Amino acid sequence: MALYHTYRPQTLDTIIGQEHIVQTLTNQILQKKIAHAYLFSGPRGTGKTSTARILAKIVNCAPEGTVEIDENSSDAQEINESRSIDVIEIDAASHTGVDNVLQNIIENAQFKPTKSPKKVFIIDEVHMLSTAAFNALLKTLEEPPEHVLFILATTELHKLPVTIVSRCQ
Repeated sequence: MALYHTYRPQTLDTIIGQEHIVQTLTNQILQKKIAHAYLFSGPRGTGKTSTARILAKIVNCAPEGTVEIDENSSDAQEINESRSIDVIEIDAASHTGVDNVLQNIIENAQFKPTKSPKKVFIIDEVHMLSTAAFNALLKTLEEPPEHVLFILATTELHKLPVTIVSRCQ
């Protein structure tokens, strides 16, 4: 296992160097105003995917309105081990086409989560999606089901269509 996976932060208070992001997310969670889509951008190694996974754990493993994750719960352990069927992590660099977006995200988003409160889609390197894939994703981002949370992560924000960026926090 890669070193960064072994020492990846597991809670918001263990994220280093992103205090403004941690504070913003904490405020939204405490005020129960979680958005339907987030966009994390920045250079490699700044914690975009780690923060996305922590947010997925909070919405699925913490009592509503708190950021206190029960790390011993089976749901938290499944998310930590990438085994949760309600937290879908997609590497857009290797799944760039519209068929992958339709099959992996849009069709899957229609179904309620199996055992978690939210079905979370973490789309890493989202800037790699094709134009057709972005267009297919846009419709779901505009009118997401209540039980779905999208978290997009990218190192190249300028490559994302404005229509996608405008629908995310």
